[in-house]
Amino acid sequence: MAVNGKLTMILLVSLATFGCLILSVECYSDGAPTEVCEDMLPKHGAPAQTGPSPYTLTLNRKSVKPGESVTLTLAAKDSGKFKGFLVQARDSTGSPIGSFMPLPASKTNNEFKGKWKLLSCPKGPANNTATHVNSIEKSRVILTWIAPKNLSQSFKFLYTVAKNGGEYWVGIETESISVTK
Repeated sequence: MAVNGKLTMILLVSLATFGCLILSVECYSDGAPTEVCEDMLPKHGAPAQTGPSPYTLTLNRKSVKPGESVTLTLAAKDSGKFKGFLVQARDSTGSPIGSFMPLPASKTNNEFKGKWKLLSCPKGPANNTATHVNSIEKSRVILTWIAPKNLSQSFKFLYTVAKNGGEYWVGIETESISVTK
């Protein structure tokens, strides 16, 4: 009887440990929390990838006037997919700037539906960060960002993309976007 009790206890502890591991990898499947705003590092427990990212963030313009919008397309370089992402525009001090447009009023468009939501990270205006809303695989996400009305110096977009809970690229920078008057 004592052997069966020990085996049962070992089995229960193993199942509990396995369950905790699964929860720690999937804990942000509904989007990044504000705790990752500054370092853009998912708390997935695995190290970030150091090789070239298989994802790109393409902008529809290389310069912007204060108050103008920029359309961003986050996509895989090949036919790959991704589950999570985080995108911000940052000034030279590293603070988030500008705001992302909320989802269109008509959420029936598959280009937008269920792919992203907005965060208001500290040290920046409301809706300064876009992130995934679930862990469903995506091939691309299209976002609209609005430059602040007082924008006076160049800036960059930074993004993190998670292929899955254990494979992700952190803080990838775009080229500088210049400001025109």
